[in-house]
Amino acid sequence: MTQQRIQDFGSPVVAQSFKLLTSSFINPAVLSGFTFIVDAANRMRINPGSAITNQGIIIIENETKTLVINNTSVAADYTIYYSHVDADVSGGVSAILTMDSGLLTASVVTGVILGYVRYPGGGIRLDQSHFIQAPPLKLGSVTANPQNTPWLIPIRNQGYMVTSASGAALTLTDTWDISGSAPVMYLKIANNNLTSGTVNLTFPFKVSSVPFALLQMVISTDINALITPYFIDSVGAIVTLTTPYSGQATLSLKSVVLPRITEQDPNTIVYLQLEITLAASRTAKIQSLGLSTYNLPV
Repeated sequence: MTQQRIQDFGSPVVAQSFKLLTSSFINPAVLSGFTFIVDAANRMRINPGSAITNQGIIIIENETKTLVINNTSVAADYTIYYSHVDADVSGGVSAILTMDSGLLTASVVTGVILGYVRYPGGGIRLDQSHFIQAPPLKLGSVTANPQNTPWLIPIRNQGYMVTSASGAALTLTDTWDISGSAPVMYLKIANNNLTSGTVNLTFPFKVSSVPFALLQMVISTDINALITPYFIDSVGAIVTLTTPYSGQATLSLKSVVLPRITEQDPNTIVYLQLEITLAASRTAKIQSLGLSTYNLPV
């Protein structure tokens, strides 16, 4: 195969070819600027910047923009993005700065996401800590991934304590399962009794300079087998992270966003707690779990 190089010595660039080229190797992202700044108690400022949309269109904005974030009594999430629908017309079509409720992802936005606002409610003034933005795209850099975090593998009592139990005694067994197409390792929790039982497994984590924002677990459960995760923050407040998991037949990844109400002070110990309740003859499996500081929508 002969090597090819793309070069241009001043000849016109066909717009459609340029868009196809840029979209083929750059995902929609902020290229520079577009920094969120608090402008007033209920207003944010967006500095000038450049970004590339999902259609391969490069937006260069040279004006400062402002958006109003109402100081509501309840928490509210917003996605800030440039919406753009491409058309092959002279001069192109303007991109529109848009604010939508909720945490939208790139898969549902036609344009490019600049970032997110997570207003905690209570009528407080807007603060810089309420903004979430990914770093500008630079070729050669790697964007944070929610799975790029050390995971605990709970084999041989690794990383957890049995902190409480009630009802029928449950059996915890380190398991090397070779029954499928590939071997898997997990902690198996089984109820070999005639009545239901509950056990709490508690995992400690040290908070660094950035608080934890995402829990991920690879688990499975029988029907009538429940796994409920809780988070215990730096001051001992217990937060239920989600409704119980049940009836997950195969080991699969579950991702849970930690609520913003948790207090996580640097260099303190926080705890993840899994409450496992099994009916008679039911089982649950835990292969791995971890807390991550990744804070973008998943």
